[in-house]
Amino acid sequence: MARRKNTPSSIDRLPKKVRETINRLRTDHGWTIDQLLEKLEELGHAEISRSALGRHVRSLAEVTEQMRETQAMAEALAREVGNSSQSELLDANAQMLQGHLLRLMMASADGQPVQLSAKEAKDTADAIRSITLARKSDLEVIGKAEERAAAKARAESAERATTEARNRGLQPETVDQIRRAVLGSDA
Repeated sequence: MARRKNTPSSIDRLPKKVRETINRLRTDHGWTIDQLLEKLEELGHAEISRSALGRHVRSLAEVTEQMRETQAMAEALAREVGNSSQSELLDANAQMLQGHLLRLMMASADGQPVQLSAKEAKDTADAIRSITLARKSDLEVIGKAEERAAAKARAESAERATTEARNRGLQPETVDQIRRAVLGSDA
């Protein structure tokens, strides 16, 4: 009989440290299902069946593959937008992070929604906030740089215009009016 969606698997019911050990040994060290079963027995969890562990290992492989795809997409994005501004890269990263978080929250390997601990939820929120603040800071820096560049261009234009006006023998009052008109101020 098929397991109901709301029923956690025997692997899901293991203590978190044991699950983390299994995942680390499989993904980082490539342990086989039989080696993992032996380790589970050593840790006092002989009740785990080979088929349950096999399903879990398959789900790990799927998650690992999704992570590889995400990394490949990020690398392709970096190559594609290599000449893009920092602002555009921050936008792309924020969108990618939000998309992956949504996928993570909507489905896990066993069809259950992923439940984040309070710390994991806080860390996720902090990551999104960091990207948002970096984006805001980036926009402020860009805005200030544009303002400085525009002010410098106006000052240079005013200097050229007043120099040319003086060279043509215009009255000092006229030269000053030209300068103020170029600068866009009454100063």
